[in-house]
Amino acid sequence: MESHRQGHRMTGSTRHSQAGVTALGFLILALLVGVVGLAVMKVAPIYINNMRLTTILNDVERELSGQAATPQSIRNELARRFSVEDIALANDQMKITQSKNGYSVRVQYEGRASYVADIYLVVAYDKQVEIAR
Repeated sequence: MESHRQGHRMTGSTRHSQAGVTALGFLILALLVGVVGLAVMKVAPIYINNMRLTTILNDVERELSGQAATPQSIRNELARRFSVEDIALANDQMKITQSKNGYSVRVQYEGRASYVADIYLVVAYDKQVEIAR
């Protein structure tokens, strides 16, 4: 009977080590989560601003298409909506050009967020809509 028990006895060489997160592993994991979390917090306002701008451009396209819009009326409507949404764009970031079927409105700009020290996160934005005559 004793020989039977020895086959199941745990010895130091056959003992399984426990798997888990060590203190060093936890610190590395916390550091990675922190780095990504900080980046998300810095970039989120830029993406929210981009979504508002996209909504404005799509709404203006839908409203003014087929209404015999002029570049000045398009610019005035965009300026009014940008004012309501508190979006500031320089004149060179928005271009209205005549196209085959009406006017093309293109907005290009970069959103920058300071990350750490001299490191910046940059989001480039380029949206174009076509306003038919």
